[in-house]
Amino acid sequence: MNRYIYVIVLLISLICVSSCQRDDDEPIKALKPISRLYVSTSEYEDNSTTTALSNVFVVTPADSADFKVDPLSTFSSAAKGGRIIHFSPFARSIFQSSMNSSAYQDTSIYVMNVSDKGVISNGNVIGNRRFNNVRGLWYYVHTVAGNTTGVTDNYLLITNLGADTISLFVIDQPKNKRNFTLPKYELRLDYRPWGIQMESSDLLLAKTGNNGGVVVYKDFPSSFGVDTLLNVNPSYELSVSGANNIRGISYSKHKDILALTDYTGNSVGDGRIFIFENFSQYTSSGTIVPTRIITGVNTKLQQPLDVAIDTREGDSDDNLFIYVVDAGPDTKNVLRFKLQDQGNVAPDQILEGLGGKTPRSISLDARGVNRL
Repeated sequence: MNRYIYVIVLLISLICVSSCQRDDDEPIKALKPISRLYVSTSEYEDNSTTTALSNVFVVTPADSADFKVDPLSTFSSAAKGGRIIHFSPFARSIFQSSMNSSAYQDTSIYVMNVSDKGVISNGNVIGNRRFNNVRGLWYYVHTVAGNTTGVTDNYLLITNLGADTISLFVIDQPKNKRNFTLPKYELRLDYRPWGIQMESSDLLLAKTGNNGGVVVYKDFPSSFGVDTLLNVNPSYELSVSGANNIRGISYSKHKDILALTDYTGNSVGDGRIFIFENFSQYTSSGTIVPTRIITGVNTKLQQPLDVAIDTREGDSDDNLFIYVVDAGPDTKNVLRFKLQDQGNVAPDQILEGLGGKTPRSISLDARGVNRL
């Protein structure tokens, strides 16, 4: 009898430990610099008799002269065509949304575990019919001032261009969610958002359309409360005169540089990378002018959808890069530019190894030794 009681108590203890396990553990400290670029591609084949198409590709090291896909790291998630991809060293996970095409409806967000060696494996799936047109993903760890428990709040932020509502969804504890999931919070927007980034507690959203730019919400988590629908207005909006199709956004606090992607037409050379130096100087609404613009036929930019800047502390500017994914019908490239590039300049590198697949999004894991 005592033996059975012991077994029951042991099982209950294991369940409690599992359910309370943190999904916000500190990132594993790098023993050597990490430079991994994750690429999401949109092709999908619904045929159970053939091998599933890979839709996650990894370039490692992404900052080397050998800018190629690592064939041993390619992965096929369950997404019916990959769209947005986001890697978080805090979650040690990749988050990927689906294209959700008319042929293959899929309104799930797929979570993949990433080991400290960069090995990818399937994790949980977060589903909701309202995640039908995801355009941005960001995993955010919020540490409350004065908290001594060691447990923090963790959120997955999702921008979605729904048919009826345009929203920013906030999922709490995303690595603990399974299948159908209700957002903990929702912020309904009256503009069309795209890329997303949290910098400390500030939310930066890329705003697309004519004279699009960046919408800033200072101390965004302070708006979280009891109500699901958030009632919060932007702290300020920054417009880029002449912008047409703002898509990707990437900000480096270390270098105080912001990058946005945009395009004006459908020809090679119509794509643009806007670069803003000293971005933190902008603290109120207005029009901002790029410090530099990378554009022109030599750039091979057609329809750049996403951007990631690598500005690791301790590295010289000569060793730092801007990565761009371009889904233009004549390009389908992942391009690498030098951080200091401007004008009609050729890419420093063009990715090899995608096999003609269409890249839709990128996410960069760039960490120096013992630092994020």
